[in-house]
Formats: sequence, C-alpha cells, structure tokens
Amino acid sequence: MPYIDDLIDLWAENDIKGTLDVSIQGPMMTRFGIKPADMRSASRIIKLESTYKAVFLRRDIKVYRRAGRIYIDIPWQRDQVWLGDLLTSREFESSQGLPLAIGMNIYRDCIMHELTDVPHLLIGGNPSSGLDEFLEGLLLSILVHQTPEEMELYLCSSGNLGFEDYAELPYCHVITSVRNSMAMLSEMSREVERRSDLLYEARCRNIFQYNERGGSLRHKIIMITEYHRLFSSNKQAAMAYILRLSQLAGPCGIHLILASSNPTCLRGLKESFPARVCLKVRSASDSVALLDQKGAEALPRKGSLLYMDGRDPDPQMLQSGSVTTKEVRGIITALKSNYINIRKQSIFDEIEDEDPEDQRDRSSQKGILSRFRK
Repeated sequence: MPYIDDLIDLWAENDIKGTLDVSIQGPMMTRFGIKPADMRSASRIIKLESTYKAVFLRRDIKVYRRAGRIYIDIPWQRDQVWLGDLLTSREFESSQGLPLAIGMNIYRDCIMHELTDVPHLLIGGNPSSGLDEFLEGLLLSILVHQTPEEMELYLCSSGNLGFEDYAELPYCHVITSVRNSMAMLSEMSREVERRSDLLYEARCRNIFQYNERGGSLRHKIIMITEYHRLFSSNKQAAMAYILRLSQLAGPCGIHLILASSNPTCLRGLKESFPARVCLKVRSASDSVALLDQKGAEALPRKGSLLYMDGRDPDPQMLQSGSVTTKEVRGIITALKSNYINIRKQSIFDEIEDEDPEDQRDRSSQKGILSRFRK
C-alpha cells in the first residue's frame, strides 16, 4: 500500500513509537490508524500534520484522534466507483424494499438507503459537487429495482438536470415548471388524505399491510431537483406542502427525494427529514444548515458525500457511483422496450395466477443491470 514506508521513516526520524494497526485503501482515500506507545509519541504524530502535507503534496490530509488511535486520512484520487458497482452489489440485489444506491464507504461496503424504512431523503450540494450525477444514480436505482406495477415517478426539474428522456417511460411524469410542480404537490396532498382513509377503513398501518391484504396501491416517488426554485417562488406554500408530505405521506407509500444546490433553503425542513445527504458545499455554514455540523465543505473530491441514515446522528463519508450519459440513454431505451414487451405479452397471456408474471417482470428488470459499467 502506498505511503506506509514514508510514514514509518518519518516517525523513526522523529523518535515516535507506536503500532500501525489500521491501513485501509478505499475508493476515496487511504486511512492509517496508529496506536501511540505513549503521550509524547501521540503529541508528535499530531504535530507532524504540516509535514504530512508536504511529503504527500496534498493540503487536504486530515489528522485526528479517536478511540485511543490517531488516524491519518489521505484522499485517493485514482479509484473510480461506478454506479454498476452499487446496483449489482449484494446489498442492492437482496433488498426487498425500495433501495436507493447512496455510495461506497472506505471499506468498500455498498450503502443503500431504504425508503421503506425512512421514507424521505433530503439532499444538498453545490453545482460542481456531483449533485446531478448523484440524483441520476438514485433515479436509476428506483427504475431498475422496481417494476411499473409497484411504483410511479414524478420528476420535477427546472435546473441543469433535465428529465426529458425519462418521459418516454409511461410511469414517469416529468414536470419542468414551478407552477406545475406546485400543482402536483397539491394533488399529492389530496392523495395522502385519500390513501389515509383507505388504510383506516382497511385497518392497516401502512401501504405494505394494505397490499398484502389484496390492495393495489403503487408507491409514488417524487424527486425535486431544485427545491430552492419552489422556495423562491412561494416560500410559504412550498414549505407547507413539503412538511405535510414529509410528516404524513410515508405510511401511504408516497416518498420525497428533495434536493437543492442551495442548502440554506433546506434549513427549515431538516427536522422533518432525518435522512440527509450532503455533497461538497461552499462553506461550513451550508454544511451546518443541512447536517447540523461542519465537514461537507472539506469533502475531498467530486461525488464524495456525507450521509445520515436517519438513525445514527454521525454521518458516514461515502463515494457515490459515476454513470455516463451513454449508459443512462441505454438504460432508458431498455426499460422502455421492456415495458412495451411486457404489456404486449400480457394481452395474449391468459394466466390466472399473477405471481409468474410478476416474477417475469422482475427478472427482465434485473437483466438491465448488465448494461452498467462495473
């Protein structure tokens, strides 16, 4: 592993004693953990931070103490994570819910966010942080894992990330204006009321129980890529709709994925969104606005992010998966062809049991994953 010999030589020159018992090379960085032999050695290891930066020609090296060790994190720029790595992982393929591929950690574990457990997600990051590509990965996570019979997508974008290509899929509703986005949120608020009445009458706690007892409600997933445009247009109405949906819509099977390249406008929503993602932001105040702590302003590279899963208050640092425009176009074409073929086949099939057809739909969805680069 790179850097080990350099560090050992440096510590020997400075009469530092200890045990190097952690050395991990992940997709984002190399991490070393040193257990110092005494307080003097611990102090000297930390004081050498400026020397590490000079030796490794990097200004973004981080040195910190945790649980009796001193850790040195050195960002690693050459190891790419592809979206295909995440979508073909055991964690993604074994999910029985609504997984979103968030990223890969330093141990190369693939981290998923389950909308079935925490039904909404709040996302922030500056325009050059890889935000658009990250949102594209979340969208493809949904499309390749769920069948059209299980979900319906509402894609609201008035920024750089256009969803026009996804309009070819009949179960994707693309909305490009602020006015229509507000109208959709109003309609979803009424849909929450309707579904809540259905669940109450059926004595069901959530959409899963309702469907298990013979219901046929589809999950509705709303992705808004530039919330600050709604916020600027009509702050009071936008916040009212979003807060109502975030508090009541989860058990009804309606999920929000809300993003903005201006994280300060998300400050008033974070209490209702325990699960949050923050890519690199311009300042520490932007990081605090979304995560209640600094750190996102110092993320090492494009696509690096801090993820709060809604349970642990300490965020994980992950690297999101990259996807090319050619791959996205190929996936959309394959999904459209798959949808048309299944609909044609269902016209001629006279199958009383719906399970085999559902299995066929899911199998053909999974086959699309072979188009991703890994």
